[in-house]
Amino acid sequence: MKPTRKTRTSRAVRTLSSQAEQAAAQAPDPLAELSRAIKIALQGETDPYVMLGVLVEGIAQTLVTRIPPGRHDSTLAAAMVTLRERLADRGATPGASDRCDQQPSCN
Repeated sequence: MKPTRKTRTSRAVRTLSSQAEQAAAQAPDPLAELSRAIKIALQGETDPYVMLGVLVEGIAQTLVTRIPPGRHDSTLAAAMVTLRERLADRGATPGASDRCDQQPSCN
């Protein structure tokens, strides 16, 4: 019995799907690569202030290009809460006196 066109099409779709899955499995994970790059930069001689600037720019670009405008405020607030929690976990608890706009040394 000769395969029908539908059978050949189904087989072709399964083959393409399998190839796509294999390609995806071999593709580097951009977030894993970014995490590795950050860790490598922190282990090296990277200027910490430049590093923070790059990371803040990454946050800003992610917010404006990938987050819907209606969620900007809540997403940024959640990011700030997370940052404060991580700092507190390490014994650093920034308060009102830490605000750069109130310190002459920051200007």
